[in-house]
Amino acid sequence: MLSSSSLNLSFIALVALPIALLPDPLVAQPTNTSSTSDASPAQAAAPAPSTTSAYVRNWTRVEGWDYFAPKPEGGDPTYAHISNRLQVGVEHRSRRFDVTGTLQYVQFGGLPSSSGGPGPYGTGAAYFGHSGDTSSNQVYLRYLNVRLKDLGPVSLQVGRMGYTGGTESPSGNGKIDAVKNMRLASRIIGEFEWSIYQRGYDGVRADIDQPAWHATAIAFRPTQGGFEEQAGTHMSDLDLFGVNVSAKPDAVLPNSEVQLFAYRYDDRREVTGRPDNSGRSATRVDVKVNTFGGALIGAYPTSAGEIDTLLWLTGQTGSWYGQDHGALAVAAEAGYQWNEAPWRPWLRGGVFRGTGDDDLGDNRHGTFFQMLPTVRKYSLSASYNLMNSTDVFAQVVLRPTPPLNIRLDVHRITLTEGADRWYFGSGATQNMGTIFGFGARPSGGETDFGTVVEGSAGYTINPHWSINGYVGLIKGGAVVAESFDGDNLTFAYFEQVLRF
Repeated sequence: MLSSSSLNLSFIALVALPIALLPDPLVAQPTNTSSTSDASPAQAAAPAPSTTSAYVRNWTRVEGWDYFAPKPEGGDPTYAHISNRLQVGVEHRSRRFDVTGTLQYVQFGGLPSSSGGPGPYGTGAAYFGHSGDTSSNQVYLRYLNVRLKDLGPVSLQVGRMGYTGGTESPSGNGKIDAVKNMRLASRIIGEFEWSIYQRGYDGVRADIDQPAWHATAIAFRPTQGGFEEQAGTHMSDLDLFGVNVSAKPDAVLPNSEVQLFAYRYDDRREVTGRPDNSGRSATRVDVKVNTFGGALIGAYPTSAGEIDTLLWLTGQTGSWYGQDHGALAVAAEAGYQWNEAPWRPWLRGGVFRGTGDDDLGDNRHGTFFQMLPTVRKYSLSASYNLMNSTDVFAQVVLRPTPPLNIRLDVHRITLTEGADRWYFGSGATQNMGTIFGFGARPSGGETDFGTVVEGSAGYTINPHWSINGYVGLIKGGAVVAESFDGDNLTFAYFEQVLRF
């Protein structure tokens, strides 16, 4: 049943709607002069007509987990479950404004009731941990927003919306946009897209788009979601403010896009979970983090293909449960795609390093805080995240035929600081309760997490129907041995997507 709390703050969209619905100014329509020889060539073209459309999208997924074998007191690491996500939406597009409204229904079957300790054994256990129900389900408001476009150089979006940090504006360069979507989007702010419940953002977004640059400013509160059954509920105690400015390709550097960003994360939720290495309890969240940095994404044609590069740097200041917070993260990646070769192989590699806390006894918190990301973009197994981690990886993307896309990855994962913990999760999921949204397991002073080998494939059967799947294997190291008896993890899923 649709909860009234899921509508909180979307009233902003309804306030803006009457303004948006004012009729457009009268525009003289050109006279049909097809049979006249002296028609004026300077007659103005009619504006694009307003359109209203409905859409239906449905995802059905089957997941199977064989998690690291637990110690004797642990739960069951092996299970499978099924889930379905249905979206029904309406969109209105016109010269002056756009309106979007979407309802979402989620249903699970076969969630594991005893697959945890310490922490959840995979995503199915996380869904059950939030709901306590093996067949968790919910209907809720996914989107309701108005975008006002007739405001000079500014467009203003108000209500409940999605937001993906790093991809605020297309660059116009296909390779740069591909790298941004695969390796920059949602590193620190995202919609928790791959989770079944997902998350949205209530608030205001303003954009200015110019020939050489684009700027986006946001003032948001996220919704519950991700693994949380009461999805769509407004988080009144978590504020997110930010700005992203991007210089389009060639504006600053040839064949390159430059981004600068700054965000403020202010979390006061009534949540008792505290994901750090202090061992201290909490009565509520007390986290205020400033995140600032930049990205440089390049695409450089050669005679046989194209070189791509990505450099991403970020620093953090603020406070963490009364402690001073200071952290850093960096990603450096490069790739090459052979455009004329069979299967158009795209080979990429790189390294990511996010700082950890090296001394639990001092008054400084040094773990890079990922805020509100979509972790699975950078951890396809969803078994670790970018906090206190170092990831050296290689990947190849293949396109045997236009409808078929294949990706293969190898990752070597270590903890940056052995004194810190093994972190997992994708950020805030509930406004009050015991679950922060990030979790942590002890490292035992070790840094070797393990090696990940994984592959995924997607096939577009027709414009309305596509399928995709994934298989990932982790060979755990000394960090895993601290919490588990077994060192092998296998995760696989199959999904079909319908769009109408």
